[in-house]
Amino acid sequence: MNIFQKTLLIALLFFYYTAAYAQHPGLLLTPAGVKEIKKNAGKYPGFDNAVAEQKKIADNALHSTITVPQPKDGGGGYTHEKHKNNYYEMYAAGIMYQLTGKKEYAQFVTDMLKKYATLYPTLGLHPAVKSETPGKLFWQTLNESVWLVHTSVAYDCVYDYISATDRQNIEKNLFYPMAEFISNGNPANYAVFNKMHNHGTWATAAVGMIGYAMGDKNLVDMALHGSAKDGKTGFIRQLDVLFSPDGYFTEGPYYQRYAIWPFMTFAQVIQNKQPELNIFKYRDGILNKAVNTLVQCAYDGEIFYLNDALKKTYQTQEIIYAVDIAYKNDPANTALLDIARRQNSFIVSDAGIATARAASKKDVKPFTFKPLILRDGAKGDEGAIAILRKGNTCLTFKATSHGLSHGHYDKLSISLFDNNNSILTDYGAVRYLNIEPKYGGHYTKENYSWAMQTIAHNTVTVDEQSHFDGNIKVSSNYHSDLLYADVSNPDIQIVSAVEKNAYKNVSMQRTTALITVPDLEFPVIFDIFRVKSDSAHQLDFPFYYRGQMVSGNFSVQKNTSELKTLGTKNGYQHLWVEGKGKTDQDNATFTWVNDNRFYTITTKCDSQTELLLTRSGAGDPDFNLRYEPCFMLRQPNAGNHTFVSVIEPHGLYDLIKEVTINYKSAVASVQLLQDNEELTVIKVATNSGKNYLFATSNSMSSENKSFIYNNTKISLSNNYYFSEIKN
Repeated sequence: MNIFQKTLLIALLFFYYTAAYAQHPGLLLTPAGVKEIKKNAGKYPGFDNAVAEQKKIADNALHSTITVPQPKDGGGGYTHEKHKNNYYEMYAAGIMYQLTGKKEYAQFVTDMLKKYATLYPTLGLHPAVKSETPGKLFWQTLNESVWLVHTSVAYDCVYDYISATDRQNIEKNLFYPMAEFISNGNPANYAVFNKMHNHGTWATAAVGMIGYAMGDKNLVDMALHGSAKDGKTGFIRQLDVLFSPDGYFTEGPYYQRYAIWPFMTFAQVIQNKQPELNIFKYRDGILNKAVNTLVQCAYDGEIFYLNDALKKTYQTQEIIYAVDIAYKNDPANTALLDIARRQNSFIVSDAGIATARAASKKDVKPFTFKPLILRDGAKGDEGAIAILRKGNTCLTFKATSHGLSHGHYDKLSISLFDNNNSILTDYGAVRYLNIEPKYGGHYTKENYSWAMQTIAHNTVTVDEQSHFDGNIKVSSNYHSDLLYADVSNPDIQIVSAVEKNAYKNVSMQRTTALITVPDLEFPVIFDIFRVKSDSAHQLDFPFYYRGQMVSGNFSVQKNTSELKTLGTKNGYQHLWVEGKGKTDQDNATFTWVNDNRFYTITTKCDSQTELLLTRSGAGDPDFNLRYEPCFMLRQPNAGNHTFVSVIEPHGLYDLIKEVTINYKSAVASVQLLQDNEELTVIKVATNSGKNYLFATSNSMSSENKSFIYNNTKISLSNNYYFSEIKN
C-alpha cells in the first residue's frame, strides 16, 4: 500500500468514525431501525404493544405538567419516584419523536432537560444519607447513572431537533456536570467508576452513552478504558473480571439480571458507534454467553435466589433488553427466540424489531434448560454453581467465591425446586424495594443480621458462627473448590465440593446427587455432608422448607405457650424454637406437603442427634422477616461427622378430588457403610424391598477407587458408583 492509499484509508476511516459519532439517533435506535419499525407496524403484536406502551407513557407526559422537584426522599419516596418517572417519560417521548416525527415529543424532552439544566448546578449531595455514594438527584449515585443511561437515549433521539443554543446549555449545565459527578465527583464516586462491580457497570455505561450522544471521545474512552484510560479499569476490563468463562456473574444470578441491562445496552451502543471494536465477539462472545447463562439460572421463569435476591422473572425489562440485544448480535442463537416469545415484549429499537420478526416465525424451537456446572471467577477457578435438572425437578448447589458486596456467608448450600414450586428455599434478601415505610426501600438491618448469615441457608454452621465469621474481608479471599461434577447422565447428576477456609481447622465436603431411582416416583436427592476436625464442635444443619409439616418418626416437645430464640447472634437470634425432638432409631424422617405433593427427608441419626423445628421471625421488631419453617439437625459434640440424607418427593394430595396417595415415604432406611478420606459409601433401602448402593470419592488422589461389599470388589467410575443390589 503506497502513501497515497494509506492517507486515503486514514481519511475514510476518520470520516466513517466521525459520521458514526455524529449520527442521531445512533445509540439504541438508528435511522435504519426507525425505517424497519415503521415498515413492520401492525405485523408483530408483541412489538406493537411495546410501541403502544411507549406512546402511552409519552402521551400522558405531554398532558402533564413538567415537574423537576428538589431531591428529598429515598427509594420509594415522591421525589425519588418523580425523577425516575421523568427519565422514563423522556425516553418514551424521544422514541415516539423518531417514530412519528411529531415535534411535541421532542419539545417535551427539550423542556424537561432545560429544567434539569437549571436545577442540577444548584444541587449538593442528596439529603437522604443512606449510602456511601450519595447522588444528587437520588439517594445513591447508582440511580444517577441509571437516570443518565435512559436520558442519553432520549437526548440522542431529539438531538437534531434541539437548537444549538439549548444543546450547549443542557450539556454545559447538566450532562457534563453529571458525567463528572458520576466518574469523579468525589473519591467514592471515582472508586465506583473504576470498580469491578455492577455499580461500576452502570457508571461507565452512563458516562459512555452520554459521551457518544454528545460526540465526546474523551468521555467514551474513559468509560471504555477507565479514568486513566489505561485499560486497568473501565467497561472492557469489567468484561474480563466480572464474568467467568461460562458467563456466570460473580455477584450471583439476581445481580447478573440487574447488571446485564447496562452491559448489553452499552454494548449495543458501542456496536452501533464503534463496530470495529467487535464488542459482542470480545472474550469469546462473553456477553451473549452471559445472557444464555442468566436464562439458565432460573426455575419456572424465576431467577434463583442466591446471595442478595428478590423475586425476578424473565418478564423484567432488563432481561427483555438482554434477550433482544443478544439475538440481534448473534442471530444463530435461535434458542433465545423461545424466551422472547414467553416475554412477548420487546425493546422499541433495532434489536427489538429484529427479535420480534424472528420470533414470529413458526419454527422456533424451545429453549433447553440443561443441567450445568457454571464456573465462578474470571479464570473459572473460583468454585462453581451446579444446576442439576431432571424433568420438573431442579437443585442448585453453591460452591463459589463470596460474590462482592451482595454475597452471603454460605458455602456448600443447596436449594430445591420441584412441581413448579420452591421446596427447599434460599431466603434471598431482606428488602422491600422502593417501599418507603420499610427502611426507605433499602436493605434492612435484618439483611445483615439474618439473610447473609450462614444459619439462614441449607448448609452446616459450626459453633453458631457464620462461615468466615461473617467477615467480608476474609470471605472475599477464598472460594470453595469443586472436587468433581458430572451432569452427562440425566439419571445420575452429581456434584462434590470442598470448603476448607470457612472455619479454622475444620474442613467440609458436600456431595449431592439428583438420581432417578426406578423404584421411586420422582427423582430423589442423595446428600452427603462431611465435617472433619480434630476437636469437637456443635454442628447445625438446617433444611428450610416451604409447605406444611405432615409428620415425623420422632417425638417432638413443642413449645405451645412460649417461644425462645435458638441463640443470640449470627442469625440465631432470628430463629424461634418451636419444638425439639430426638429419636432412638438410626434414621429420622420428616415429611411436609407443598401444593399437591409430599416431601420427606430421611436422615441418618445417632444417640446425640437433636432434631429442631424452628421458624424465622424472632428478634424482628419491625416485622421485616418472612416466617419460614425449618427442620434442623444438630450434632452437639462432634469432631468428624457425616450427615447422610435422602430427600424424596412422593405421592399426591388433591384437595379438589379429595384424594391422598402415597403420603408415606418410600425410603425405608439410609445407612452409612464406609466413610474415610478416600470414599463414602451409603445404602438406601425402600419399603418395596429394593436396595441401592451409592459411593462417592472424597479425594482426587487416585483414579482407581474401589470398595468391598458382600465380599465383592466394586470399582467407581467417574468418581462415583450407583446401582441396585440384591441385599
